[in-house]
Amino acid sequence: MFDHDIPRIKRDDLQSDHPGVFDAAKYVDVGIGWLPLVRDFVAEALPHDPSLEVLELKEKWGSLRICCDTPAPQARLAKGKAEIKSSLVCEVCGEPGYVRRPPPGRMAWWRCRCDEHAGDDQRTWPRREVGALTGMMQVRGVWYRYDAATDAMIETAPAEGR
Repeated sequence: MFDHDIPRIKRDDLQSDHPGVFDAAKYVDVGIGWLPLVRDFVAEALPHDPSLEVLELKEKWGSLRICCDTPAPQARLAKGKAEIKSSLVCEVCGEPGYVRRPPPGRMAWWRCRCDEHAGDDQRTWPRREVGALTGMMQVRGVWYRYDAATDAMIETAPAEGR
């Protein structure tokens, strides 16, 4: 499956579903499989930042990037949670997936796909290596990590070497 063939989230739909939040969005280009993550982000962030504005939704290094500038710590945690979870969810269908990175020397986009939606070649690609900071973020000097069991960002000790 080529990337241009996958269904994409439509900016107009986001604007209708979340008035005001996506009005300033200049760029929306991610697969429909991440729509629940985007909706959950807005539902979690908006109560903490009623003036929330998303400027872009894009894919980078195989995961979702939500470009917005919010001073509210809880909204920033909701953003981080959605971005972290996207590396575990197929961008095409929303089922469990993983980030597939091209082999060394191969020029190609990293993608988060389940086995069904990965191309034949992509199925042979290695998973992205999990590093010390995977699933972690810092907000106002406090470290948090994503906990899948509770589906929450929880305060944690600083990452090694930080």
